[in-house]
Formats: sequence, structure tokens, C-alpha cells
Amino acid sequence: MQFKTWFKKQYLKFFLKNMDKVKIICGASNTKIDGWVSFNVDTLNITKDEDFKYFFDDKLIDNILLEHVIEHLEYKDFIVFLQIAKKYLKKGATLRIAVPDGNHPSQYARELTGANGTEPGADYHKYFYTIDDMTQIASQLGFKLVKLEFFDAKGQFVCNDYNFDNGYISRCSKNYKGRFTDNIDEYNKMINTVPIGLQEQFIKYNISYISLFVDFIND
Repeated sequence: MQFKTWFKKQYLKFFLKNMDKVKIICGASNTKIDGWVSFNVDTLNITKDEDFKYFFDDKLIDNILLEHVIEHLEYKDFIVFLQIAKKYLKKGATLRIAVPDGNHPSQYARELTGANGTEPGADYHKYFYTIDDMTQIASQLGFKLVKLEFFDAKGQFVCNDYNFDNGYISRCSKNYKGRFTDNIDEYNKMINTVPIGLQEQFIKYNISYISLFVDFIND
């Protein structure tokens, strides 16, 4: 381990010990939120139990936030992460996840954001999740799933009441209207590949692209 990484881990561990509530962002890149500790793979590999144990063996986690991180893992590694995280979450703790939505009704949007997608960065996407996937996984691993924002299996947009106490999501309908909104050519590519009966909702909700956005509760 490089000295810089070692020092960073020591600092983060000391900082966590002094937090009343342990709230962490995984795969944070440069994201920083007041009251939250940001981790990247150099300090916390979310598929390694020993990394969680190093930080959280004696102080369990209240919140974990991952925005557009999980799609970069293989499906089996997502399951591994959830199994590990569950050991270090407090009872009733929340694990908030946002990913590209595999039920987006636009074929063009799905081609851009799906596994091996065509937009920048999406070529590293490994799996394209739907709300049904999240429901099945939560049930399988003993989490309660709170469904916040998503397209259902018929391509209908569903938005339930939520706030950002359990983690701020930038790519949701409250904060983000989608990459197509300010480019008429891109918008037309999106909307013209949506079935006719599903197009009106994009106007109604003033969206073009949002995340599949859920909370896993450690029940």
C-alpha cells in the first residue's frame, strides 16, 4: 500500500470514530456532501470484507450512498457487496442506490446507458438493472426495498415521495432533466424511440432521463 493511501485511510478511520452518525459515499469520485465521508476504490473496495472491517468493525454504518456506481460491477459482485455491507449496517440503516434504468422506454436511451453502452463511460457498464431486479435482490438478501423513482416493466414513470436525508441523488427528476433536454437532436432521438402511448409522460414530468433510484433498508 502506498504511503499516501495508508495515510488517507488512517485519517478517514479517525474521522469516522468522531461521527455521531456514520454516513458514507462509495465510488464518490469528487463528490462531497456535508456530514458524509467520501470513499473511492483506493480506500474502500466495496467487494472486500476486509476493507469494511478495517473501518466499521467497531462502529456500524447509518447510511451508504452509491450514485451510478453499481452498474460498473458484475451482477455477482453487486450481490457480494450487499452481503458484506449488511454485516456493517445498523438495524434500520439505509443503503441508497441510483443506477441507469433498464426499463427506460426509449430504445435510444437504453442503447446509450445499458451494459456496454454507447455514451462516454457506459462502455464499462456491466449490468442494466430494472426495478424488478432490485425487488428480487432485496427479497433474496433480507432487505426491505423502498422504491423511489423508476420506470416500471411497461415503461411507465413512477415517482414516490422522497427527500435527500438518506443521500443526495443528482440524477433524479428533482435535480436533473436528462442529457437530452438541451439538445433538440438528442431529444428527438430519445422521444422518437419511445412508444407513442408512453411519450406524454416525458412532457408531463418534464424529464428525458432519470435514474432507477431505491433504498435498501437493513430490516
